[in-house]
This record gives sequence, C-alpha cells and structure tokens, in this order.
Amino acid sequence: MTNNKTQLIALEVIRVLKTRFDNFPEDSQENRNAPFHEAFLNAFKDKIEKYVDNVPYFISLSSWLHGLNTTLGQSFFENVAHILSDGEKRTFKKCKITEKQQNTILEIITDLKMDKGNQI
Repeated sequence: MTNNKTQLIALEVIRVLKTRFDNFPEDSQENRNAPFHEAFLNAFKDKIEKYVDNVPYFISLSSWLHGLNTTLGQSFFENVAHILSDGEKRTFKKCKITEKQQNTILEIITDLKMDKGNQI
C-alpha cells in the first residue's frame, strides 16, 4: 500500500474519531428520544445491575455506539474501499449466478444456521 493511501485512510480514521468524540455523551440529558428504553431496561434490572449502574447514561452510550456503527457502515468502510481501489467502482448487476454457486451459498448459510460455521 502506498504512503498516500495510508495517509488518506488515516485521515478517514481521524475524521470518524473527531466526529464521535464531539458527540460522546457526557450525561443522560439527551435521552428524550428514547422514552421506552429505560422502562424496558428496568425489566432486565436483575440481569444488568452488576454491569450498569446508570441506566439513562447507558442508554445514551448505547445510542452513541449505534451512531458509531452506522458511521462505520455508511461512510467509513465505503471511503476506505474507495481509497484502496483507487476510486475504481464496479457494478455486478448483470452477473449470473450458476445453480452450483447458488447451492454452495445455500449450503454455507445452512451450515452457519446450524452452528457448523467452524467447519467451513
């Protein structure tokens, strides 16, 4: 990988980190968009109390983490792939999947559902 690509990817990492640091929840006052979360989590109080001592803050942190996952999935990975591929983008709209390929895919999915993923 070229030094330029490494620097561009590093800039993407910094961009995501900066945005997520700027949005990190400092308190639970921003929780007004999740009115039922606290009630539902209280139903599991006996399961989570040894891990979570502040449910409203936990909800804020969970929301922040969900935002991080969304950012990674919707922009970061795509931008890094764009850098790594030198901007070349291909579409596979007209690809034909053979019956053998379909059967292989179904077999893999079935094995994963049956927890045979370790055997692949």
